[in-house]
Amino acid sequence: MTDRLYRNTRKQQRLSKSLWIEWLLFLLLLSVGLGLRLWLGSRYAGFMSDQNLFVQWMNALRQYGLGTVYIHDPNINYPPLFLLFMQGYAALLHGFGITIQAGQLSFKSLLIVLDLVAGIAVFGWSLGKEKAIVRWGLLCLFVLNPALIVNSSIWGQVDILNGMLMAGALLTFLASPILSGILFALALLTKLQAIVIAPVFGFYILKCLWQRNGKPLLRMTIGAMIPVLGVIIYFASYGGLQAMFRSAYMSAVGLYTQVTLNALNIWFYVVGTVPTTSDTAKLWNIISLRNLGFILLLLAVIYTGIYLWKCRTITTAILLKAGAWISFAFFMLPTEIHERYSIPALILILLVTMLDRKWIAIACVLSVTITYNLWGVLTSNLPQLSGIVVVWIHIFILLWIGWLMYRDMRSTSRGIVWVDTNN
Repeated sequence: MTDRLYRNTRKQQRLSKSLWIEWLLFLLLLSVGLGLRLWLGSRYAGFMSDQNLFVQWMNALRQYGLGTVYIHDPNINYPPLFLLFMQGYAALLHGFGITIQAGQLSFKSLLIVLDLVAGIAVFGWSLGKEKAIVRWGLLCLFVLNPALIVNSSIWGQVDILNGMLMAGALLTFLASPILSGILFALALLTKLQAIVIAPVFGFYILKCLWQRNGKPLLRMTIGAMIPVLGVIIYFASYGGLQAMFRSAYMSAVGLYTQVTLNALNIWFYVVGTVPTTSDTAKLWNIISLRNLGFILLLLAVIYTGIYLWKCRTITTAILLKAGAWISFAFFMLPTEIHERYSIPALILILLVTMLDRKWIAIACVLSVTITYNLWGVLTSNLPQLSGIVVVWIHIFILLWIGWLMYRDMRSTSRGIVWVDTNN
């Protein structure tokens, strides 16, 4: 008995020491990522129109407060969570006497901090997910990912926040639907784009209801209502609820009618349209290009449902893959898509690699092509020929993801269909 206790104690000590070494190595990796972001962020100004707009919003928040800012500044078209981050960040820097300037680290530091927090979250989640060498390679791919660095530290955008919240909602759904609901609601309160993963939750819940299990629906609804009700009560108390909803969720819908807003997807010349083509134009005088894009996305959504229905056991990896598929399809198929809408899909795919090595090549290729897309827009240099090559690579990857999902269906659909509802 004494020998067994001694062996268990020694084993725990080794595990504790190993964990400390892991954290020290990760802090070293994070330091490299931080240094790289600070250097690039100070070297390149980035997308100034976006950053100037954000700085203007920060000034409006300081002047009017979050509760009424949508009333006084109708140009604000982001949901309130990112505004809350900007308000706190602006107040902090103002307390130190620092003036926030677009194109400078005084603004970009907020986005760099969000990047580092995302890296810490991924490291904590990844413990034990893969063999050490593979896992560290994938952690490097996330922390030092060129697309994520360009999007935040150089461009000056916040897609890392809603992308990580979307990922968190998918990763926690089976274990804690309430927490998943909270994270999904927070993602929607960051950017409306997060709605694209709603079908993943919807199809899973339908599968549960088919088996007469309504607990996931009830628990996720409770979780989602916590932040939503808080936001409704807060803005209603200031009389700014209607203005917030109109500006944050309705004002940007249909604002740009180009078939693609610099996104290297199917509408970038490949299907015969130049990027500036209006998506209200009709194909064969029957259907608008916009509606055709919605139909293509609907087909991707239907495939998501088939995938979740056919898979015998619903695991976190299955949900994450479904989310990655539909997020990338959202980037590739509808019209009016910005180049940055690929970032949440890339984040989900990077996390899938921790659970399925077959996705590593996809993550590596997309890290390069998405970086090319973002950098081409930043430098106003997106040639037609090379852009078309990237589009065909993206089409191949979309089909490749669909094929991998089909293999999952074939390998897991044998036997009685059931859902892991131990939550």
